[in-house]
Amino acid sequence: MKHNEIRIKFLLMFIGMGIVFMSFGFNNEKEKSSSTPEQIIQRIQLPAIPDKDYNLLDFGAIADGEFDCKPAIDSAIIEIAQNGGGRLVIPEGDFLVNGPIHLKSHIDLHLEEGSKVYFSQNPKHYLPMQLVRWEGVEVYNYSPYIYAINETDIAITGQGTFIGQGEGGIAEWRSKQKPDQNRLRDMGKKLVPVKERLFGEGHYLRMSFIQLMHCTNIRISDITIEDVPFWVVHPTYCKSITINNIKVNSTRINNDGVDLDSSEDALIEDCTFNAGDDAIAIKSGRDNDAWKINRPSKNIVIRNCLAKNVLHGIAFGSEMSGGVENIYVNNLIMKNVKAYAIQFKSNLDRGGYIKNVYFDGVYIDNTKTAIYFTNDYHSYRGGNSPSDLHHITIENLICKTARGRSIDIVGLKDNPINNIELKNILILNEDKVSQVVNTEQTIYDNITIGEKEINNTIWP
Repeated sequence: MKHNEIRIKFLLMFIGMGIVFMSFGFNNEKEKSSSTPEQIIQRIQLPAIPDKDYNLLDFGAIADGEFDCKPAIDSAIIEIAQNGGGRLVIPEGDFLVNGPIHLKSHIDLHLEEGSKVYFSQNPKHYLPMQLVRWEGVEVYNYSPYIYAINETDIAITGQGTFIGQGEGGIAEWRSKQKPDQNRLRDMGKKLVPVKERLFGEGHYLRMSFIQLMHCTNIRISDITIEDVPFWVVHPTYCKSITINNIKVNSTRINNDGVDLDSSEDALIEDCTFNAGDDAIAIKSGRDNDAWKINRPSKNIVIRNCLAKNVLHGIAFGSEMSGGVENIYVNNLIMKNVKAYAIQFKSNLDRGGYIKNVYFDGVYIDNTKTAIYFTNDYHSYRGGNSPSDLHHITIENLICKTARGRSIDIVGLKDNPINNIELKNILILNEDKVSQVVNTEQTIYDNITIGEKEINNTIWP
């Protein structure tokens, strides 16, 4: 694609305020993975939910925003599960839930338009502890707000809104979490038995909002999620996942929109993010704990998503010790990114790999750095296990303004980043000169940064 064609695409998107998406498509002739986007999508199964509705009001719920509807939800889920599944309908109104919602197989938690579900901020309501993965390490912690483990055919759908009420509550634990965070990381590094990693009452590890563990055939569609303490949508060890048309409006620190964690065969599409951290992050666990589990995140398609206001756009890592592979990103628009728009991050402790990642069609309005790679992210303890980052393609990208380096790729001298292809990239303005350091077998084709054109295998 010539630059004048790219500029036309840029103008269309800019005039359309993020509504017009590019339609470049992936070049299948260059794919190195065994699963194409089409093959991945064909494998994904939507959940099988019986065509029977159960209204939450029939189980004693009151939609006044003050009555505790958790007992009604628990009773409804038990009855629906006993009857083989169905749709639990939460109608228009305000519903308070003092504690988590634990989903079962073949159930669709459905919020009708105008329904709002508010969650308690009393930590005691989220006991007993449940098995989760927290920042890449397995642990028994307070229950996530919406949780399931070892279930199949689960849906969370509808036009309603979940409200975490994080302000002044569990979100404030971040300032207290460091001792627990370090203790858990030590346990993971030393492979302390998971049953001994107990971090409930008296500890301060914030919970993910939706965390589904070891589940298959998942659909999360159309809902809005607001004001949660930590990661927002967090499938872990899951397979066959569809996340489409959700809206995340939660701008606290560590509010990642979607974290796919050691999960596979996933489609994320038509989603909108106002998030305090990454809009989307691909992860697979941290250090020794993840090496033992050895489960990558793989075969993921992300398309037609909009990040309106985020800290980072899309991130790979830093908890990626189980590996990340076969990721396809198409038609991604980012309006205001405070730091890194496309970010690959690891360090000398992580091990693992990131490979076979393909971007085709990215527009960035305003960011610090458009493309960022590092194998030296944050502090590390041993420094003997650098990650392998290779076979990554980014093409058809437009960035209007980079407040720092538009491209910042820094590998390790003894472990270079390799087989990176940057193609058809237009950066209109950058404040600092881009850099590419310690890479091998890189391809730069049709790149313009300001008035400089780059078409070399050696970065200038």
